[in-house]
Amino acid sequence: MTIALTFPDHSPKLDFAIRRLQSAISELGETWTLNPMQSQENDRIVIVMDDTDAEGTFGLAVDVSVGAEGFEIRRSDHLGYKGLFVLACDESGAMYGVLEVAEQLRKHGNLLGVSECIINPRFAFRAVKFNLPWSSYRRNESFELQKETVRGLDFWQDFLNMMAENRYNVLTLWCLHPFPYMIKPTNFPKATPFTDEELVDWKRFWTSLFQMAHDRGIETYLINWNIFVSESFREHYDTNAVSDETFYHHGDYYSTEQIKQYTRECVTQLIDEYPGLAGFGISVGERMNGMTPEERQDWIADVYFEGMKNAERAVKFIHRAPFSVDPHITRTAIEKNETLFQPVWVEVKFNWSHAYSSTKLLMTHGGSEGMEGYWDPTPLNYKITWMVRNEDFFTLRWAQPDFIRKHLLDNGHDYVGGYYVGSECFIPAYDYSHAPGSPHIQWTYAFEKHWLYYMLWGRLLYDPNTADDVFANAIERRYGKSVGRPLLSAFSSVCKMPMAFASFFSFSWDFTLYSEGFLATDKSEYNEGKAFISLEDLLESQPLDPDYLSIRSYVNHFIANKPTEGYVTPVQLAGTLENDARQGLAALASIGCGSSSLCCEMADVEAWAHLGLYFAAKLRAGVSYELYVRTGNEAEWQKALQWLEAPNAVKHWDDLIRVTNSHYVKQPLLHLGKMPFSWELFRPQVLEDIEFVQKVKR
Repeated sequence: MTIALTFPDHSPKLDFAIRRLQSAISELGETWTLNPMQSQENDRIVIVMDDTDAEGTFGLAVDVSVGAEGFEIRRSDHLGYKGLFVLACDESGAMYGVLEVAEQLRKHGNLLGVSECIINPRFAFRAVKFNLPWSSYRRNESFELQKETVRGLDFWQDFLNMMAENRYNVLTLWCLHPFPYMIKPTNFPKATPFTDEELVDWKRFWTSLFQMAHDRGIETYLINWNIFVSESFREHYDTNAVSDETFYHHGDYYSTEQIKQYTRECVTQLIDEYPGLAGFGISVGERMNGMTPEERQDWIADVYFEGMKNAERAVKFIHRAPFSVDPHITRTAIEKNETLFQPVWVEVKFNWSHAYSSTKLLMTHGGSEGMEGYWDPTPLNYKITWMVRNEDFFTLRWAQPDFIRKHLLDNGHDYVGGYYVGSECFIPAYDYSHAPGSPHIQWTYAFEKHWLYYMLWGRLLYDPNTADDVFANAIERRYGKSVGRPLLSAFSSVCKMPMAFASFFSFSWDFTLYSEGFLATDKSEYNEGKAFISLEDLLESQPLDPDYLSIRSYVNHFIANKPTEGYVTPVQLAGTLENDARQGLAALASIGCGSSSLCCEMADVEAWAHLGLYFAAKLRAGVSYELYVRTGNEAEWQKALQWLEAPNAVKHWDDLIRVTNSHYVKQPLLHLGKMPFSWELFRPQVLEDIEFVQKVKR
């Protein structure tokens, strides 16, 4: 079979998708030809866009229900053009439609299997949060290791390909102070440390990155942190200024008219010199201590709003919700500004730094009381965009489609424009977690190892009705028939663990929880093992989710014979965790380890299962310990020890060490400062729980 492809010329987005379609045709052992619009053959795929069919070449109108970035797949025998038509209102929609045809063609093996459909994006804003390793908010070896990789355009080509294939349409790049890496400020030329030649190279990098993103239907935003300046500015213009290299990101503000002028002019010049940059963003908070909420917002308006207004073109804007909750000030500043591109995207951290907790909005950065003022009443010219921060798992692969679907269902209100997916503490570029030379490493970059994570979020943000079969089929394309369903089922079962953990154990900012490590470091970092969440820590913790009962609250209910209906008790949670882990391991047992890379994915599933079993055993030990303390029942003390010893908690942790040591190495982790992370590192603290229980009788 030869498939004739007919499509409009001069569309980089379509060219990208057509290459994917051609690959799908070739994989089936078939051939394809490119035909001019007027050619009429039977086995064909025709792509039609409203603006490319103005002369009525096909006489087919896109269905009125198809919106921006949406598409229709239709079979037609119209005016002699028989075949499969992809119809869209714009290039991005046509690109996604062609990608859909390619995916279905791979699944069914022929054009007859491709289903007619109309699909529109659920959210207009589908973003990846990507922290840059230079002028970075966080500092650690894990970021230093990324600089060379992230500077390479080969990396970005692959990353942007992944984004487009998964229907992401926004790339947000975050750093403290990007300007010196991009421009030589006209009135502050010494603010950049780079020579003219070096700056030309940087400009080539940024221009190429923005263009590659645009050619894949992706808008690029730069987000920075306010009153920081470059170290070169501090050296040459104001030695009291707060630079991005010398100073910590939290602290008192320092601002002068000169700093405001410098920043304002940088904003304008950057927009004018980079026509490929789609948007800009700011974060109201860091290095603004000592300013009132009104003063902070006035500074943003006087510097950033004015700098954008002075540019030769309008750009889109991301305004992070301030840490101090005062929605009226921020929303008034946005709603009364008639020069901002609409809608403005107001970013809000969903459950602070740990969105992998509950699908219920239980807190935001700085608290949640009063946050509803951002969306009640309904905003006039902005949309809320939820930041789904992941500071909880960087090494183990994660895939739980039902959590994502429920998140989108519960929080996709009319005032919500979309989501960001990403981390503050992990850059998915150079993969430093694996043993070098391992035969299972069949990827170049860390994001490729986490391919299913990105696919789930991207595809479900575009269409929450995307079935699990789509993801199972993608697994089978990689690992062969009969693998997809059981592996996805195994992941779905065991990957509930971090959400259960974060719902039960309260947290706030980045380092207060690291679920895959069973850590809560806060400011203590490693601190001789104190980062590990001990049994005592569990006993003292209060759940984030009010529907969960803490260990001590549950014991209080139990002793007082009070009902616990409507609550998730520690005993119930332990049972659910164990059941999920056993189901995941059972699903794994049905899969043959057909390749080393498949074995690597399966090992991560097993690791999550052992973490779930460990957490379950520790919860049960905590309940028995507290019952002994409260009642003196010797049997409960014995049960607490049994749950902590082998073949329970200690055995589960040893199994976790065994499976992770089989393919991971000690690795840098921001949460631990200079101490390399491994699960084996914390085995002494696992044993200390036993000693803690033994001591209560001494």
